[in-house]
Amino acid sequence: MGIYDDLNQAGLWKLLVLVQIIVIFIFIVIIKHLYKQAYTDPLTGLYSRRYFYKKMSELKPNTQVSLILLDIDCFKDINDTYGHLVGDKVLNQFADILTNNTRANDIICRWGGEEFAIILFRTNAMEVMDITKRIKSAIENYDFSCGNINCRITASIGIVSAKIEKGLEVEQLITAADKALYKAKEKKNCIIMGMEYM
Repeated sequence: MGIYDDLNQAGLWKLLVLVQIIVIFIFIVIIKHLYKQAYTDPLTGLYSRRYFYKKMSELKPNTQVSLILLDIDCFKDINDTYGHLVGDKVLNQFADILTNNTRANDIICRWGGEEFAIILFRTNAMEVMDITKRIKSAIENYDFSCGNINCRITASIGIVSAKIEKGLEVEQLITAADKALYKAKEKKNCIIMGMEYM
């Protein structure tokens, strides 16, 4: 009888360990899902603005970083003319262009609406300009489509490049890129380099 009790207890312990493993696995899946939800834009699949700020806050001193802010020109006209479903499709295709024309370690985020941001680590002003020109050209030459609707778009782009040093706040870098973007939006379909921290 004692042998059977030992076997039953061993089986029970194995079952309890198995249940614990399953519960831990489920928790890991749930946590990963919640993390993804918190840091991913649901429409484009790009990182969210929250993730952008998280990565920017992790920048260490003496890190060379460049920032690209992009705004789709006259995007309201697309929504007004073709509807929001076409607008959403354009945003998805635009996100694909950004993904296909940046490097694996660059952080691409949907900033909000039709605005996007790209963080480029260890990238100087000349390198970020080359990457930005490639992105601009890809946007101009792409046939955005949804069903039988085709359209061409352009984007206004502001960029800034700086070495993170003591006293340089991330917000200053963002403000510099935002000012450059604002100047670009006045002209449309152009790239403006922010000079504040060059």
